[in-house]
Amino acid sequence: MKKINSGITLTELLIVVAIIAFLAIVAFWAYRTQIFKGFDSRRKTDIYQIKVAVEEYEKDHDCYPLPQAVICDPGTGLQPYIPKVPCDPRTGASYYYDHEDSSCPKWFRIYTTLENLTDSDYMGSIGPNGGYNYYSGSPNAPAPPTLPPRDQEPDPFTAAEVGFVPRFCGIRTVPVLSVTPTIKALPVMGSVPSRRMSVNPGNEIFF
Repeated sequence: MKKINSGITLTELLIVVAIIAFLAIVAFWAYRTQIFKGFDSRRKTDIYQIKVAVEEYEKDHDCYPLPQAVICDPGTGLQPYIPKVPCDPRTGASYYYDHEDSSCPKWFRIYTTLENLTDSDYMGSIGPNGGYNYYSGSPNAPAPPTLPPRDQEPDPFTAAEVGFVPRFCGIRTVPVLSVTPTIKALPVMGSVPSRRMSVNPGNEIFF
């Protein structure tokens, strides 16, 4: 009676390991995405709370607050409108507060950076140096400066009209208009004598 070998081969073992690794990567990616969504939800809630407090401040002072009142450390600059100005949940830094260049600002914007780039509120590269992708502000605040997406450069000739210099492969280039030269036909000063070609029986050609 022959014994049946119940062991597994090296190939089968590698297949099992590859499947486990693949499932681990998928689970990690899903977990990472959920973490990003949680942080981004907190950021948007924080900015909303700061916005409400700033609007209440403006009703009492006829001006929006200056940046030192909106920092999160110690975070008491907007009391009693909000108990404490919240910080970014991941970095612990203050949200970027932009306002009219005046000692009595009449508009403001609050910026942050969302980590989940597929978020429905993602706004692209906006704000100073395009370093943010989400903001909220007063109703009369001007639209924030924007930058084109990194994977979509503008048309070189259209961009040149607005002063933007496109980049290709990390090298900044300047669009150059192509010029097609026009060649005028010269007048014929005289006839060119023609030569007759003759072929002899030996396949030699004479001019």
